[in-house]
Amino acid sequence: MIPSRRLVVLLGMLAPLIVLGALFPQILWVILLADIWLVLMALFDWKMAKSVLFEASRAWPRLLVQDEQAILDLVIHCSARTRVAVRETLHPSLAELPFRAGFDLRAEDLSGGDAVKVEVPIHPSRRGQHQAGPLVGRVLGPWGLMWHQRQLVAGEAVKVYPRVSWGGRVGQLLALARRRELGAVPLKHQGIGGEMYALRRYQDGDARNRIHWRASAKRGELIVREDALERGAPLVLLFDCGRSMTASAGRMGKLDYALAAGLAMLRVASSRGDKVRVAAFSDRIEKQIQVRSGEAGIRSAYEQLYGLEARPAEPVYDLVGEWVRTSAPGRATVVLFTSVVDLAAAELLRNALQQISRRHRTMLINLEDPVIRDLAEAAPKNAQEVFAKLYSLDILLHNRKLAAQLRRRGILTVSASADRLALATLESYFALLSEGRAA
Repeated sequence: MIPSRRLVVLLGMLAPLIVLGALFPQILWVILLADIWLVLMALFDWKMAKSVLFEASRAWPRLLVQDEQAILDLVIHCSARTRVAVRETLHPSLAELPFRAGFDLRAEDLSGGDAVKVEVPIHPSRRGQHQAGPLVGRVLGPWGLMWHQRQLVAGEAVKVYPRVSWGGRVGQLLALARRRELGAVPLKHQGIGGEMYALRRYQDGDARNRIHWRASAKRGELIVREDALERGAPLVLLFDCGRSMTASAGRMGKLDYALAAGLAMLRVASSRGDKVRVAAFSDRIEKQIQVRSGEAGIRSAYEQLYGLEARPAEPVYDLVGEWVRTSAPGRATVVLFTSVVDLAAAELLRNALQQISRRHRTMLINLEDPVIRDLAEAAPKNAQEVFAKLYSLDILLHNRKLAAQLRRRGILTVSASADRLALATLESYFALLSEGRAA
């Protein structure tokens, strides 16, 4: 039982009369009868509100994606023209604040039936499975004295996935990969070890032998071929889930950006027919999966990796090297996603990558730490900031030395900020495969 504002006001108006009754006992019984009458009216009003048919249902978006706005539809059914209120208790990772809405149901509101649709904006900020609390509703009695509160929808778990849609150049590459997977883009062998990937407009710097003269004549502008590389090559994706990946890199965490970039690479590789294995590690192997070919395999990979979390533990790069040796016995392309912020860890990482590179083509994707970059670029104002700047510069210097050492061993090293990580990953992936085919 929840009293309405009207009932509180009426009870407040009777309060001075009780004081007056103390001065004039002969009217005290009148005040008492008025109180009893008001309480009985409130109870009857609550009973009438309870008898109202009031139901609701949730209609979640088809896919909830991290850092993308979405709309949760609430469909409310009510059998009476009265005032109702709803409160949606969502997990903080789905919405910053609970959603509250109160409105009067009039005849025109229910003209199409007994349902009203309410849109609840949500903005998932974290991946994984989150709990949406119960949807609670209130119905106001016909006299406006009491609310009847009830649970309309029980709590439920919802899943938030890593980023799946991209714009710009990354979106173009993924769209081409999707089209090839559906058979919309023909694949023709052009010479030894090459196959057509797509046609695009000529750009400055493109080789003349890539011009597709028949398509150019048909469109009235220069069109060039984009060549893909041989299909079916093994690909191993390694995700560092250790201490350095627990930090944020803007709106999302480091692991969020790394996982989104890695899954974009997985989609391209899967469309090419590559055999993909994925492993996540911290101080142990957290997860390992074998990705099946086709769209079903990609969906399965998202389903298994969407809740991957970083742990405050030191990554065991040597264990990862051993895992690659036993899990990828042939020659594969190995891509490791991490963020190098510790000098000791950088040395362990270098040794592990050199071990892996003895058999496999290896690539390191290093997500630049925005805090270290900002400290290195900032002008220090006190002794503490001076030490922080020196340490940050030392880390950046060692990262450059690490990249140079790895390149001398034939290991492609890419350092990119969070907003460029996916594009840099895909471009480097194609470059690495191109080098492998040329060799």
